Amino acid sequence: MLKRDGNTMESGVSGVDANTSAIPAQPNPTVVVPFDAKLASQELLTLAQVDRIISVDDWYAERQDDGEDVFAALASGLLQMADLQKVAETIPSLEVDEDPATPPELVADDVKRVWGALNEAERAQIRSAVDKGFDSDPLELSPEEDEPAAANLRELLADSREFLTFSLFSWREQRSSLLNDGKSTLILFDRDFSTEGASEDAGEQEVAALLRDAPESWRIGLLTHTVADADAEIEVWKALAKKFDADSSRFLVIAKGHLAVSQAGFPRMLKLTLLAPALERMQQSLAVAVKGTWGEAIARVGDIDPYTLEAALNGDRLTDGTWGPETLLRIATAFTQDSVRAKLRSDGNVHNSSSIVTRLSRVKLPNSPDPDRVRRELAEIERLEYFESSDHLTQLHFPLEVGDVFCFQKFIDKPHSFERAKGGKGGIAEAVDSAALVPSQGGPASYMILLAQPCDLAIRHNGKRGNDLEFVRLAPLRQPIDGRVIAQPGGGNAASFDLPFFFSESGGGVEVRLSQQQYVPLTALDMCVLNDQGLGWLSSDQVMPNHLLPNWQERFKILRSWVVKKVAAYKAMQPHRIAGKGADQITDALTSTVASPALQALISIEASTVFYGVKRVGRLREPYRSALLSRMSQRDSRDAFDPSLIDKSNA
Repeated sequence: MLKRDGNTMESGVSGVDANTSAIPAQPNPTVVVPFDAKLASQELLTLAQVDRIISVDDWYAERQDDGEDVFAALASGLLQMADLQKVAETIPSLEVDEDPATPPELVADDVKRVWGALNEAERAQIRSAVDKGFDSDPLELSPEEDEPAAANLRELLADSREFLTFSLFSWREQRSSLLNDGKSTLILFDRDFSTEGASEDAGEQEVAALLRDAPESWRIGLLTHTVADADAEIEVWKALAKKFDADSSRFLVIAKGHLAVSQAGFPRMLKLTLLAPALERMQQSLAVAVKGTWGEAIARVGDIDPYTLEAALNGDRLTDGTWGPETLLRIATAFTQDSVRAKLRSDGNVHNSSSIVTRLSRVKLPNSPDPDRVRRELAEIERLEYFESSDHLTQLHFPLEVGDVFCFQKFIDKPHSFERAKGGKGGIAEAVDSAALVPSQGGPASYMILLAQPCDLAIRHNGKRGNDLEFVRLAPLRQPIDGRVIAQPGGGNAASFDLPFFFSESGGGVEVRLSQQQYVPLTALDMCVLNDQGLGWLSSDQVMPNHLLPNWQERFKILRSWVVKKVAAYKAMQPHRIAGKGADQITDALTSTVASPALQALISIEASTVFYGVKRVGRLREPYRSALLSRMSQRDSRDAFDPSLIDKSNA
């Protein structure tokens, strides 16, 4: 057999070459590769096809650009001829001699003579050309330790494309020509230009003007020291979008802290700035398609003849407890989805925007500084895909369905304790509102999900189930004990089923523990259907609620008669005379909760009501509830195997 000793493998069996090399060591999966903010930024700009970056900041107005660093670079003789030709394009009077024997100082002297007459944009273009000729850091006018944000911005963005810097005054001089030269541009504005004699929100005013005037190919960012984190960026962006009353997708607010303190956060905001217009176009296209298509879908539903519509709203669907308008919604949704998809497929803007989003999404960036907030917002949306809320289930008294979620909680007050003190005489039952006497509940709440074949749950026309089913299976919902995050439905193993985004506040998921199933009386769950609050109780004097389907109207009558009998039987046993827990035991026997540890029941003589400690709180949507039912069926039908002869502890 093969024996492993440290990093070597020794052969103890003939026919195995002891010199055969071992499997090479695999890379450590925990090794973290440092994030390269510059590489990510350059890749984003390339994928977004940005030709030029413009930075407008009052810091540039404070510097005296004597050009000495440029002249020194030109005089070094290290620049390629292509770089010198690029400089000559900016200065028409400059002639570059291609003779390698020509002293490079001549070019430097020619540039020096005209430097004072050049505007800021022309100087920036020359600097960009000189920068590209060197593999070293970009040329700087003066040490930038006092302005790390400006230095880092240039470091991240200036290498592969035109990078222009302006004061507010020089930007306004060049604005018109830059807007009309056809170049795809990312422009980043400082917010406060008070050092140039302008206002503290002059950058906002320039952004607002650009939102009206700039071409579609321009992307706009507002750089500011006045926000410190991602949440503040979002809030300021929302406030400015409302203030500008313009297309808010074309600009974003970026905290300078992403540049001054650490470069890692800047590429993420850069990506959002470049993507925002594409995302907005996709949203608008969807809105237009849906808005127009819903009208078309409603018209198509209206065109269905009464014979076909009557057949769709009756038959098996009515027997199974499907609400008529829900069937209409199902038909309208089918029409709508088909038409919307067709419109989106034929929309060029959708394809172009989707292509941009796909390209930029390939760039791997660090997580958001507040991933919990992002997760919470997305969880609220995704939770709607997995779960139906209890509102319409309760108010419309939807029948029981596999995937219904119930909350179980213990009672604090016990009606029989109160009534025992009064001698068991309920002489004012007619004057008491049973809903006002609902016992209070407390302690930890536990959640369970209904597991049953839909046909077994269906109520027939006589108010009964065809199989006379009295108990039904539920499985508990538990948070993972290993602390793992549930992000996908299903998962788990043969004895569990993952449900993400169960908790609305935290967005956390749960496991359906199929191996810990419990049986509860169907009467308790049926009462949740019949109760206006989704609670598991019913009184003998309760009025039939509205919106009950015909079959469930008969079910209501049966259960109300059942309550009358149980209350009468309970009263006849005179629970007020029984010491200890006798009343609880009688209650468990009458309500069939003896074998249901999660479910507690109470019977009130005073209110002539049976209470169960359960409430329907939601429903798992399709296709997930069918997948859950399939997992349950697989577990129930799993093969049995003889135990291994080898004890696990010796394996």
